Amino acid sequence: MRLSHANAQRLSYLTTHLTDNPNFWHSDPDRHLRAEIFPALTTATGLSEARLRELMLPQFVGTLFDRLHPQAATRWALPYAKRLYAGQRGGAVYCPRCLEEKSGPFLRLSWRLSFATVCPEHQLVLRESCPHCGAFFAPHLNDLGKGKDWSLEKRLPFGWCPQCECDLRGTGEPAGPEELAFQQRLTEALSTGRMAWDHLDHVPALEGFDVMHQVLSLLFLAGPWKAVQDVTGLPVPASPPARPNRTFEDFTFEDRRLLLAGLRFLVSDWPARFVAVCTTARLTRKPLVVNMPVIPAWYDEVADRFSRANGRRPYKRIPLAEHLDLDGIAARRAQATKPRERRRWEVLWHYHQQPEALPVARRLGMSWDFVARTVNRYNLYGPDWMNDANRARSFGRRRLLDEAQELELQTYIAASPGKPSNAELQDWCEARIGHRPDSSTLWMYRRGVAHTRLGRRARPSASEATDLFSPRDREDEET
Repeated sequence: MRLSHANAQRLSYLTTHLTDNPNFWHSDPDRHLRAEIFPALTTATGLSEARLRELMLPQFVGTLFDRLHPQAATRWALPYAKRLYAGQRGGAVYCPRCLEEKSGPFLRLSWRLSFATVCPEHQLVLRESCPHCGAFFAPHLNDLGKGKDWSLEKRLPFGWCPQCECDLRGTGEPAGPEELAFQQRLTEALSTGRMAWDHLDHVPALEGFDVMHQVLSLLFLAGPWKAVQDVTGLPVPASPPARPNRTFEDFTFEDRRLLLAGLRFLVSDWPARFVAVCTTARLTRKPLVVNMPVIPAWYDEVADRFSRANGRRPYKRIPLAEHLDLDGIAARRAQATKPRERRRWEVLWHYHQQPEALPVARRLGMSWDFVARTVNRYNLYGPDWMNDANRARSFGRRRLLDEAQELELQTYIAASPGKPSNAELQDWCEARIGHRPDSSTLWMYRRGVAHTRLGRRARPSASEATDLFSPRDREDEET
C-alpha cells in the first residue's frame, strides 16, 4: 500500500505487476502467499522472506490455532473486508491514535485477531468501522480512482474511510483495566507458548485458546448467558449473527467485547465460577466438549462432572495390576515392533498415570471398550501377553462328530419311526461324545448339512481357548 501511494499507482495494478496475479486481493494475503510471490515482494520492499513471514498470521500456528486454512473460517482470525462483503461482515479493527502517529501509521497484525479489543499502547478501545458512515475498516479498498488523487494530497490511505473519505484518526474510548489485563494475558501466551490459568500450572497456549473458544461458544446459549448476566449485569449482545452455526468471529465488535467480558468472568477462579454457571444453566457434558477434536485432560476432568452418560450406569474403574512400573511400560512401548503392540502399550502408559478408561480413550481416539479390554487382559495374563494377540490359536477346526459318527446319526434319524426330538438327539450325542449340542447344530444334522466340509465344529473347551483377543477385537484394531 505504501509503494502504490508513493508511486501514484492503483494498488491492484501494483500487486498484479509484482505477483502476476490479477486476483491477488480475492484471497487473504495475511493468511497465505504462494512461494513464488516472496522473491517479488523481497525485491520490491527490501524485506527478507523471513521478515515477510513474521508479518503473517501463520506464525501463530501451534499457539493460537492448530492449522490456518488459506480461505476457510479459522477461530481467533478475523476475515478482511472484501468488496463483495462490504456491509455484510466486519474485518480487521484499528486504533484511531495509532493511525495518526507522526512517524507514519502502520497496520498491526494483532488487529486481525478476534480477541483484540483494546490498544495496549494507547489504552483505547479499538474500532471496526467508520464512526461517520459505519463502513468497515478496509484500507486496501481505499484506492486511487473515483476522483481520488493521493499523490497530490500527500496522505496515506490508512487513516481514511474508503466509503465517505472521513478521517478515522483521533481520540477514542478509554479501555478498562480488566479488559487490558485480560488481553495482555492472551498476548503473552502467543509469545511464550504458555498461558496463565487460575489454580493451574501454566497450560500450553494452544490448549488454553482451545478451551477459551469453547467456553465462548457456551455463551451463545440462553441459559449460560442468563446465569452470567444475573451476576455481572452484562447486557445481551445487540446483533447476534443469524447463522445457526455461528462462531465468535461472526459477532460484531461490540458484541465480541461483551462475550469476552463473560469469558473473563467464567475463567476467573477456575473452575468454581465455571462449574457454578454450568450447574445453574443445567448444562450437560455435550455442549462443553462438542466439536473439540482434542480435549485437554484438565478441562475434560471438569466437563466430566456434568456427564450423564445418556442414562447409562457410570463406567466402572479398573485398577491396574502392578506388573510393571511406568518406566517399564515405556520401555516395552519403545521395544514394540508392530503398531498394534505399540498401541496397547500406549494405552497402558496413559492408564498408569490416569487409571480411568474414558479419559484415556478420548485422549488416544479409541473406544472405551478397547481400553478396558486391554487393561483387563494385562491384569489377567501379565505383560508378555501384550506382545502378540494372535498367537496360540490351537483349537483350529475340530469336528463335533467324526465321519463314522455322522453316518451313524443319519442312520438313527432315518430309522426312527417318528422324528426324534432335540432331547433324544442330545442324549444320543452325549452318550457318544459327552457333549450335548445346541438346537442349531441339531437342525443342521437333521437336514444332512454341515457348517463346513469337515463337519460342524465344536465349541473350544476352556483349556483350548488360549486366544486373548476375539475376532471382533481384531476387527476393532484393524479399524
